[in-house]
Amino acid sequence: MKIEVLASEQFGGSIAHQAGDFKKWMKKNHPAVEVVVPSDKPKFDLHDYSLIMPLVSLAADMSLVNYLGFVVEYSNYYFRGNLDGEENEVTLSVIYEDSIQGKKKSFDFKGSKEALEKSIKKFDVNKFMEDD
Repeated sequence: MKIEVLASEQFGGSIAHQAGDFKKWMKKNHPAVEVVVPSDKPKFDLHDYSLIMPLVSLAADMSLVNYLGFVVEYSNYYFRGNLDGEENEVTLSVIYEDSIQGKKKSFDFKGSKEALEKSIKKFDVNKFMEDD
């Protein structure tokens, strides 16, 4: 599996500050997964209690399910030091593109770590990949 970090137009063509830390965490915890982070892009960081996952591109539709699982695992790691009552927020965007069939799908999420876990448990990749 390959995860490619992309620049986000929403943040002026930069990448999420968390991209480097996520790449290191993946290398340690899931070394078989290749994470590619562009080195020539500026990084944005909001310095708050949010986790902004980098915009990524995935090459296979089943990679989306795996990636979402990685994000849940990483968010649990990232927020492990929070005290009771501290708010957390995860922002996540994924693009899947099948150039052969001409399909392009995106998955966006913004909410608490707990809401992300619930959303991913209910996520059905087959329904997601259906033509609109």
